Amino acid sequence: MEKEIIFQKIFTQEDVEGFARISQDDNPIHLDEEFAKKSIFGNRVVHGILLTSMFSKIFGTIYPGIGTIYMSQNTKFLKPAFVGDEITAKVRLMTYDDIKNRGIFKTECFNPSEELILTGEAKIVFPKDTYPR
Repeated sequence: MEKEIIFQKIFTQEDVEGFARISQDDNPIHLDEEFAKKSIFGNRVVHGILLTSMFSKIFGTIYPGIGTIYMSQNTKFLKPAFVGDEITAKVRLMTYDDIKNRGIFKTECFNPSEELILTGEAKIVFPKDTYPR
């Protein structure tokens, strides 16, 4: 049953600043290079929720695609993602309920060194008349 989908994105400072404006999370660890250099990470960190947005991109536009309903997401942040990093998001269909047309996916993000930086699980409703393939 396992089907894996991959999406990659480089998070720019503009992405982080835009999210900070929308969310009003203006923590200097995300926005201020000098502040971030003095932090435990030594660099500006991408908002963790921006990483989870990669799963929304996958579910809503790649697989299962248009009409998907994203029901829930649990997430554990393991390591930071830094501004300018190319992040690889992977989702893997673990179980599928053909009566309710719902799937449970393993969700993961990896940094450029291929280290796991985020792990979790998502539940989605597949679009009407769409089944795992």
